[in-house]
Amino acid sequence: MENLIPCRFHVEVEEVLKSEGLRATKQRLEIWDELSSSDKHRDIETILLDLQNKKINVSRATLYRTIDVFVKHSLLKKITLDSGKFLYEHNKKTITPKHDHIVCEDCGEIFEFYDNSISSIEKKIADDLNLKVTKRVHQLSGSCKDDKCSHAKN
Repeated sequence: MENLIPCRFHVEVEEVLKSEGLRATKQRLEIWDELSSSDKHRDIETILLDLQNKKINVSRATLYRTIDVFVKHSLLKKITLDSGKFLYEHNKKTITPKHDHIVCEDCGEIFEFYDNSISSIEKKIADDLNLKVTKRVHQLSGSCKDDKCSHAKN
């Protein structure tokens, strides 16, 4: 598999796996490469299918365990939809700025947006309460206003 990410991310991934008592096997690094090769928000089944389509043989248990470690160490973001379904996206901190999501209630499409003023507002609120923000979860849901839009309710 072509390495689509800078080597420094493999070093970080290896350190994270080692901290959890796991070896940085070829399979686990291929899982990371697959997860970080796309900006799509994918569920476990889609990730597993994408790996299989690339002839990467990974057990479901290894995938679940590896993803849990990546989420725990903030290499991946876990997005919980209103339906209870979990989606995952990479969190390449040094490349991608903090961003938020708005989920279309009509079709489930996820749109990412970034607005620096949100971080400023969060910081002000935390400072006013004498707190430091340690976790950020911000997700909106909406319906399309445009009847001609492909994800609008019919």
